Amino acid sequence: MAECKECKNYFPMEDDESMGDCVQRVVDPRQAYFQAKPTEAEQDAGSCSSFQKK
Repeated sequence: MAECKECKNYFPMEDDESMGDCVQRVVDPRQAYFQAKPTEAEQDAGSCSSFQKK
């Protein structure tokens, strides 16, 4: 079972290692930007389409 903390898009919080952000680069016709979503480190990433092993 893969967990979010094993993904290269996961960045842990400095004060709490059990929480972090899943950061994705989004490109639309006018611009590119980064989108961050709060995530738990132990969350199951098996169904995540953007999971990339570190």
